Amino acid sequence: MSLGHRVSTFLLLGSSLGRNLAVSGCLLILAVVLMNLWSLNTSWQQTIRSAEERAVNLALSQARQAEDTFLQTEISLREIQRHIQQEPSGRVNTEALSQIMREQRSHLPQLHGLFYYNASGDWLSWSLAQTPKGANNSDREYFAYHRQNGHNNIHIGPAIQSRSTGELVIPVSLRLNDAAGGFAGVLLATVRVDYFRQFYAYYELGERDVLVLMLDDSTVLYARPMPDSFVGKDLSSSRLFQEMLVKSDRGSGQWNAALDGHTRIFGFVRSARYPLVVAAGYDKPSLLQNWLKEKSQDIALNLLLLIIIMVIGLIVLRQVRINVKNQTELTHLRDELTVINRMLQAMALIDGLTGLANRRQFDIYLRESMKQASANGKPVSLVMMDIDFFKRYNDAYGHVAGDKCLETVSGALRNMSLRDNALVARYGGEEFAIVLPETAAEEALAIARRAVENVRRCRIPHCETEIAESVVTLSAGCATVTGTGNYMDIQTLKHQADAALYEAKRQGRNQAVGSPG
Repeated sequence: MSLGHRVSTFLLLGSSLGRNLAVSGCLLILAVVLMNLWSLNTSWQQTIRSAEERAVNLALSQARQAEDTFLQTEISLREIQRHIQQEPSGRVNTEALSQIMREQRSHLPQLHGLFYYNASGDWLSWSLAQTPKGANNSDREYFAYHRQNGHNNIHIGPAIQSRSTGELVIPVSLRLNDAAGGFAGVLLATVRVDYFRQFYAYYELGERDVLVLMLDDSTVLYARPMPDSFVGKDLSSSRLFQEMLVKSDRGSGQWNAALDGHTRIFGFVRSARYPLVVAAGYDKPSLLQNWLKEKSQDIALNLLLLIIIMVIGLIVLRQVRINVKNQTELTHLRDELTVINRMLQAMALIDGLTGLANRRQFDIYLRESMKQASANGKPVSLVMMDIDFFKRYNDAYGHVAGDKCLETVSGALRNMSLRDNALVARYGGEEFAIVLPETAAEEALAIARRAVENVRRCRIPHCETEIAESVVTLSAGCATVTGTGNYMDIQTLKHQADAALYEAKRQGRNQAVGSPG
């Protein structure tokens, strides 16, 4: 007997049941493999999303820190500017001003120095103990900038090397005008690059993770953990400046860093007050390596589960050879129960007409959302909606057309661009609802208004409506509650949303109203 024939006999491939079992076994193994691959992919995508969120949060915190740093510097410069302007024209006491500068510098650890230059670029006052003889800074970028621009705004320039100490500093400058409005000199504060180096060192980052402070013209002010040779590098060719910042002042994404070519997961923020951009990037290969280490045990367990399934399959085949009939009946029964169970689950949670979540799923999800809200302290919003004059619609067009109208309205609601955690449900009859976890009142009201607009755009004719456009419209009310763990929170949220809905109807329908409570 050949090996192939023995295998065929062992697996009962000569019978239809044996072939079905062999195919079922292969499909089961394939399903387990695919499910595990799907689970791993979902976990990896969640890891990426989490890294993007952490990168955005880190960039945001550093952008605020940079704003605070330069705001303190600006306040110091403004105070010195007022002192100079209060002095009689041409009679500034440079020694007294230098003393004021030294006092200002002692209060701000980020400052390298404070300086006052006349219109020719000569040093008049400074906070440093010593200065080069005959020093002149008229060739500096910030000096030329203020000489050409007459506004009174703070200017942050690219990092330079201090002529007095040789340190890398970031110049923050302010123009001084004479009585006629002409150029009278420059006030300069230099912020130490080392200040940001020391501050950024407090954060735990991987060897290839980066944290970059830049001007909004793409010039690098400081990049951790890059050497000082990267300071002043032009990143205008990067995707950050070519694409991402064009669309939004804050966001995240994945691209090859223009700094060194490594692929990273970035979060970025543009300062609203100063021409600054902060980007935080997590090295994607390192992130993948750490993720694989965390998932190695799960992968091993899944492989073990696959082996167990194969062993069980062999045992089942052995039992089939003993009693084919009983096994066939059990297989059929199992398949029938599986199909019935899936059908029951679908029927229990899905509205049969609209395909949306039904009232039962709505209640379950709202209850779970409120529990999560009580744990994380984030608000839950609820939008309650009702088709305007729907009874008149049924009376005018019939219940078949009414069902078609409900299907069209539900399609308009389903096609709204909502967060993944939002749930659109048919509340009952012509009423619909949207559960919005972790959503503030303003965003919920905007979503409610979009729902009203989407339904109106369907242009479903309604000859009996009181709306001027003679189309089917929607009224919506929304409310927001932060869960406390009390069951009454759900009732309060429903009551407020329902009250807002009735207020929308009272105000003329075809609109969304937010709850004042």
